[in-house]
Formats: sequence, C-alpha cells, structure tokens
Amino acid sequence: MKTILSRICLLAVVLTLGVQHAAAGDIVYSLGEPAYAFGTGGKKAETYDLALRIANTSLVGAQVKGVRIAFASTEGVSEAKAWLSKDLPAIKSSKAQEPDITSKAFEASTDYTEVLFDEPYTITADGIYVGYSFAVPKADEALHPVLLTTTATTDGFYIHSSSVYRTAWRSGLGNDLAIEVLLSSDQFKANAATVGNIPELNVKTGEPTMGTFEVENHGTVGVKSVDYRLTVDGQTLERHEDFGNPLPAIYGRKALVETVIPAIGSKGAYSLNITITKVNGVDNEDASPAGNGTVNAYNTLPRHRAVVEEYTGTWCGYCPRGFMGLELMNQLYPEDFVAISYHNGDPMEVTKMFPSNVPGFPDAWLDRVRETDAYCGDSDYGTFGIDKVWLERCGVFAPASVELATEWTDENTLRGKAYVTFPIENDECPYRVAFSLAADGLSGTTSNWDQSNYYGGATGWPADMDLFTKGESYVKGLTFNDVLIAFSPFAGIEGSLTAPIEADVTQEVTYDFDISQIKAEIVPSDRSKLRIVALLIDSRTGEIVNANKAQAGSTTAIHVTPNAGEVVQSIRYYDLQGRPTSTPERGIYLKSETLQNGKVRTQKIRF
Repeated sequence: MKTILSRICLLAVVLTLGVQHAAAGDIVYSLGEPAYAFGTGGKKAETYDLALRIANTSLVGAQVKGVRIAFASTEGVSEAKAWLSKDLPAIKSSKAQEPDITSKAFEASTDYTEVLFDEPYTITADGIYVGYSFAVPKADEALHPVLLTTTATTDGFYIHSSSVYRTAWRSGLGNDLAIEVLLSSDQFKANAATVGNIPELNVKTGEPTMGTFEVENHGTVGVKSVDYRLTVDGQTLERHEDFGNPLPAIYGRKALVETVIPAIGSKGAYSLNITITKVNGVDNEDASPAGNGTVNAYNTLPRHRAVVEEYTGTWCGYCPRGFMGLELMNQLYPEDFVAISYHNGDPMEVTKMFPSNVPGFPDAWLDRVRETDAYCGDSDYGTFGIDKVWLERCGVFAPASVELATEWTDENTLRGKAYVTFPIENDECPYRVAFSLAADGLSGTTSNWDQSNYYGGATGWPADMDLFTKGESYVKGLTFNDVLIAFSPFAGIEGSLTAPIEADVTQEVTYDFDISQIKAEIVPSDRSKLRIVALLIDSRTGEIVNANKAQAGSTTAIHVTPNAGEVVQSIRYYDLQGRPTSTPERGIYLKSETLQNGKVRTQKIRF
C-alpha cells in the first residue's frame, strides 16, 4: 500500500491554531502549522494510531493537561480518542494502541478540538508519547484525514495502523504530526526565548559573511523582537531583530534570523556563541538563552555549483517539462546554474550509456546522487521546484573550488583548463576531473527534431509552460540548449589530480575536444555557443562535488596562486556614503582591497 500525502491549499474551515490565550504558567507545545493531509490510501477499513514524542529536557517537570486535535477530513471518522503513553509497545498485529497512562474520547472535527485529560501528567526525564487514535471505514485514495506540518523532526511523527502499518510502529516518514499539546508549569515565563539551530558556517578569511540562526520561543506570549549578543574570534556584536511576523505563543515555534559574522583573520575553526539578551524589549527570562555553533575560516572558499543532468528525447511526450525547467534555471541563475542534457533516440544523441541509473524518460539527477525532476524538482507535480532542490544542494560544502578557462588551440581543437583549489590539505586525493562539451542553439527542420508534447490543453501548470500547454501534440522549431555533444570519461580522468593535496595550492587539468570528430548537425555554426563543463568527481562514490562552466573562448574568475604583488594585504568595507564599517548589515557595500604592490581595487558587493 502506498502512503498518500497532499498539500492543503485552503482548509474548508478556520482552524483555531494559536488563538487561544493561555493562563499564567500555561503554554502550547506544537511542531508547526498544518500544511499537509495524510492518509494510508488503504482499501480496507483502517484504525490509525498516531503520536509524537516530547523528549525535550527543558520540559521535564511540566504537566501535560490536554491536547488540541483537528482533522483534515472527518468523513467516516469514528472512535476518536486522545492519549498519553510512556512507551509505544511492539505490535505484531492489527491490535490498536493501548496507552499506559490515560486516554479520553472526543468528537472528531476539522476545527481544533480541545481535549483535557482527567488528571494532568508530569513529564519525566524519559519523555512522553502524546497521540490519538481513530477508525475509518473502507477508504479510497481521496481520504486523507491526518494533518501534518511542513517540519520534519526525529520524534515528530509515529504511526501504527490496522492495515498498512500493522506489524510495527513506523517513524521517519517525513513531516510532523500537527497537534497541539497543552502544558503547565511554574517554570514557564512570559518573555522567554532561546537559540535553536546554528548551522555550521564556512567563511573566507578576511571577509564578513552573512549567517543564520534560529530563535525558539519558550514563553507564554508571542515574540515580536529579540536583542542578541554574538561572539566569535574575540569579537562581540550586539544586534536587535524585529520580526515582521511575530512568533506565536507556542513553545518551540521557531524563526530564522540573518546576522553578520565579522571578518576572521586567520584560517581555523572558531566557536560561535549567540545569546538572546532581551525578548520584546525586556530581559530574557529563559533559563538557557544561548546557543553555540562553529565557524570554519578558509583562505580559499569553494563556491558549490550543483549540476543537473537531464535525460530527454524529442520522442518523449513528457520531456517538455525538463526542457522548460532548464530554460528557466538558466534565466534565474545564468552564472552558476550548470546543466547537461543527455538526448536519447533523436538527432542529438551521442551516447546510450549514462553516468546515472535512468529507469525511464524524462529523468534527472542532481550531482549524480539525487534523482529528481528537471522542472518540478521534489515539489508537487505541476509546480516549478527544481530551483529549491538545486539551491539546497549548492549549500553543501564543496571540497574544492573549480575555475575554468577555454581556448582554441587550432581551428578544430577546443581546450578546457580546469583549476582546482582545495582549502584543506589531505595526504590522499580521491578526486578526479571530468569534462563535458555542451552546445546551445541546436535546431533542425526534419520531423525528428519536433518535440513530442503530451501537455497540449493541460491545465494547472504555471504560465511558463504555455509553450507546451497551448501547443500542439508536436512542437516545431524549438532551439535546444545545454545539449551534451562530447565528453571525457564520466568517472573522471584517472590521475588528473594528484596527492598529497596542499591547501590553497591550485592544480591544473587540461582536456582537448576535437570538434571535427563530432557529427556536424549538432555543432552550432556559431562556435561561441559551445561550452565546456568541468566536473569534480569523488572517485569513491561517483558523486559530482563541484563544477563550473565556460563558453568557448572565455574564462571564469580563476583564483590561481597570485603573483607576489597581487597578494591582498587588507580589506575594508564602506557603505554607499563612504563611511567605513567592520560589520556590514544587510545591503550593498563597497569592498576595498589593498594589494601588496600598493594598488587598490574596489567593487560593490551585497550582504
């Protein structure tokens, strides 16, 4: 049986989430707003047991008074009961959960229903499972009674059911359970907040950088603003942050704050401390107001350009969405988006062997480790979402920077020169460089260049798909871009990079493409439409860990070891009024670099 998970655009009722006012010492615990409707899609009658676990040490001693529960759909729902349990016992049958603390029946509703237990339960150091159960009759694919959030935490969603999940409790299915737990304790204060997750940050020495951290509400009132103190490398900053959308009065509800990490002078790992000093303009009442993170400073900071490899063909009626996805990404991120389009069964085919497992067309892989859709990404069908998964992948720290130059060594030989610089030394070098040659502007007049199109007349797609949704069953006259027309070994050139890896020392790798050996119909007459892509491959896994691209006859910003006179001695930042600052806020600034040879170069940058 498959699990059904669908996004809720509008609920037919008004959920009462977060609008109740807690008494002094009372607070609501919730993992997030409802966003998805969930169901097992079973064809048989089904009994659901659902739970989340509260194991937060800061809540030990608090009392669970009750819960608030809402359903996405109440069609056929019966026997609803809320419960508390110390454990989720092993289940070897369809037998429903028997809670070992307490349970209470309630009437299912699409509004949040408040269920108060007969006796409050005090949370111990072992934690507590809070859940509810209900039954539904024979279901079909449309019945999705359970509400889930957009968050996904370790203990946020447990499920057992009489049909689909009958032999054991399951967790890790994705999103958290959208219920509210009513807690009471003398330890709960009004204006209290702590620092949640501080992502590990990689920065370039000598340059301030934007970073983020989470503010987590622990108070009985909403959070409109915080004041915080940031300390790293002996430097301390005091900052104030106003929230455009205040955090609701719900324990654990989080907001992301952008902040400036001041410039760090030397390479190394540094401890970052952030302490929330005030909440809503008054002293923070949280017992643990601080959080710690790590800032890694490197002399060379790689820019990760994730690679989308698309698998397509003009005969494939569902492939137009990949065509449009790559076009949009090239418009959105013209400098950094790297795409390679592998054609099959049409005039642009150059290989039947692929570097990834392609079960069918269309298909796409991100850095050869994540299968996705070249238009939708991991989003719902009919939604443009490849940008989200690509940006997420670009946020992964790359082991080396990759810069690239191309040159014509003769009339038919296009040479690519990759410059690979690692920020960290290593006695081994498990990496290789691979090269691909791609072409833009390809078109033809014969029928096998016409793109088969199954989207003619389709509804529910964004306007950027109009070329196909308003098109015929074959779309003629398309110009194809990012098309692979030649390549080095997919796994990389053996021995192209050597050990040991020296930090901040550039290794150069060269590869030549003989244009005369490529079939003429896929070589553009305008040779500037040829592009070389350099791929840094981890030979242990086959993963692409970084990449870059350069048009024929062009060069990316190559950061090879500079001449002595070009070494940067100092960096200063100025606002647009010319006032110096060591800690830029968000906005546009002038970056001034003084070189060892006395020259000064200045550029505008955005934080």
